[in-house]
Amino acid sequence: MATIDFTLLGASTQNYDQNQDPNDSVLDVSVGAGAIGTKTLNITNVDDLPGALTLNQTVALGLVTTQNVNIGENVDVVMGGLAGVNIGNTFNYNLSDNSSFTMSPAAINLGALNTVNIDMGDTGTSTFTFDSGGLTLDLSGFPNLTNISAGDQINVVGATSGEYVNGDLIFRDANGLTVGRFNADGLDPTQVVFNGGSMTYACFLKGTHIATPEGEKTVESLVAGDKVITASGGVATVKWLGHRTLYKNRIPAKDAVRAFPILIKKDAIADNVPHADLVVSPGHHLEFNGALVPAMMLVNGQTIVQQFDRRSFEYFHVELEQFDIILAEGVPAESYVDMGNRSMFQNADEVAMNPDFGPSEGRPNIEGIVIAREGAVVEAIRKQLLARAELLTGAQRTTDAALCVEVNGRIIQATPEFVKEGVYRFELPENAGDVRIVSRSSLVRDVTHLARRDIRRVGVGLSAIAFTDSNGRHDIDLMDSRISGMNQPQDVKGTAMRWTTGSAVIPAGVIQSAGKATLELTVLRTYTYWLETASEKAVKAA
Repeated sequence: MATIDFTLLGASTQNYDQNQDPNDSVLDVSVGAGAIGTKTLNITNVDDLPGALTLNQTVALGLVTTQNVNIGENVDVVMGGLAGVNIGNTFNYNLSDNSSFTMSPAAINLGALNTVNIDMGDTGTSTFTFDSGGLTLDLSGFPNLTNISAGDQINVVGATSGEYVNGDLIFRDANGLTVGRFNADGLDPTQVVFNGGSMTYACFLKGTHIATPEGEKTVESLVAGDKVITASGGVATVKWLGHRTLYKNRIPAKDAVRAFPILIKKDAIADNVPHADLVVSPGHHLEFNGALVPAMMLVNGQTIVQQFDRRSFEYFHVELEQFDIILAEGVPAESYVDMGNRSMFQNADEVAMNPDFGPSEGRPNIEGIVIAREGAVVEAIRKQLLARAELLTGAQRTTDAALCVEVNGRIIQATPEFVKEGVYRFELPENAGDVRIVSRSSLVRDVTHLARRDIRRVGVGLSAIAFTDSNGRHDIDLMDSRISGMNQPQDVKGTAMRWTTGSAVIPAGVIQSAGKATLELTVLRTYTYWLETASEKAVKAA
C-alpha cells in the first residue's frame, strides 16, 4: 500500500505515478492536523500500466481543507472512501483525456456542508462512474459535475432511465428509485449517451478507405461537400462526418459485443471484397444482395473477428445528403442516419442547433434494400461466409470435443468400456489432486450458421459429475462454486446443464479421495469447434 501524507510542514502539492509502485493498487492519502489550506495531488500513469488505482482519503478531525486530485491521462481511479471528514471541506476531482473516476455513496454521503466537484476536463474524453450499490439515495448534498462535453461518459450502475430537471441530472432504476443524482448546471443531456444502460455504435474505424470519383480517400479526410461513389454506381454528397473515440477500460462487459470493432479480413466476403482489411463497429450494416446486415452478425472467428483486445479506437460515420449505400474497402455499407443518436459523436455540437440535422423516422426506403438481423437471409449469408473461411484459412469445423482429463500434467483418456451414451469414465491415480476437464471449445456465435450474439466460450455441456472409490459412488454438485471454468447453468428440457469453457477444474477438496478413483462425466451436449490450422499450430509450437 502506497501512502502520501500532507503534514503541516509538508508540501502543498505532491505527485504520484503508478509506476512508483507497479504492484500496488491502493494509495492512501492523509491530511494531518494543522495542514490547513489547499492540498493538491497529481496522479499520473506515464507507462500506461493497466488496472485501477484505489484512492483512500483521510482528513484529520476538525480540519477544514480544499483537496484537489488531478487524475492524469490513462489513469483509472476508484474512490475507496473518505474518512474523518468534518464540515466545510471541498474535494475536487479533475479528470483528463482517457481517464476515469468511480465513486460510491460512501464517498459522497458528506452532507450539504461539504462539497464534491467532478470536472470532466477541458479536452479529450473522460468517464465518471457512480455505483449506488443498489441503495436509494436520500442525500442532502450531491456532487457537482462540470465541463461535460460530447464524448464524455456518465455511467450510473443499475440505472435504466435518466432525466435533466432544474439543473440536476437524475438517474433511476427499473423501479423508479433514484440511483444517481448530480448537480449539472448548463448540461446538455443529449450529450450523455444513455439508452437503457446500453451504448450503441455504428461507424467505420479511422483509416477506412471510402470510394470517391477521385479515387479512395480515408474516411477521416472526408468533409462536407465531398463526393462519394454509391454501391449502385451513382455519386452522392457528404453532408456531415461524425467521430468518436472509445477506450477499452470504459466499456462495461455487458456492452462489449456492441462496442468493440469487427475486423473483416481481405477477401473474407468474396475475391477482393474487401480489397483490404475492413474494420467497422458491430452495429454497422453491410449490404449483401439487397440485405443490410449488422457486422456483429457476421463474426466467424476466422476471417471475421471481433477485436476485444483493442485498447482504444476511433469510429467515423459518413452522413450523406440522402441515405445511400457507399463503398468501404470495396464493401457496400450504409451511410449514417440520425435515429436520435447523433449525440454519441464527439462533434455533435457542430450541428446541434441546425434544423437540417434532425432525427430521422428511419432509414429511407431504397428499392431492393431490406434490413436483416436474423432469420433465413442471415443464416444463408453466414453459411456462405463459414464455407469461404474454411476455403481461405484451411480451418475445419468438427463436432468431436476431444474430451479428456488432466491430472498433475498427465493426460488421461476415457476408458473404452461403454456405460451408456454420453457418459465418460476416467481412471484417476492415487492422490490425484486437482482434476482438469479438457476439451475443444468455441465461442457460441463463431461456428454456427444461426444468427447469434452469444460470445460465451463453450466446451462440453455437463449434466452430472460423479466419482467412485473404495467407499462407493459419490455425486458432485454441478453447481459447486469451487469448480472453476464453468458457464452459468441452463435448463435443457428440464435437465440442469453447465457448459465448461474448455478447461474446467475440480479441486482435490471437492473429490476428497486419497486412493484410486474413477471420475464419471455425463455429457448432455457438445458443440461445433474450429480445428486449429497448420499456421496456428506452428505459432504455438514456436
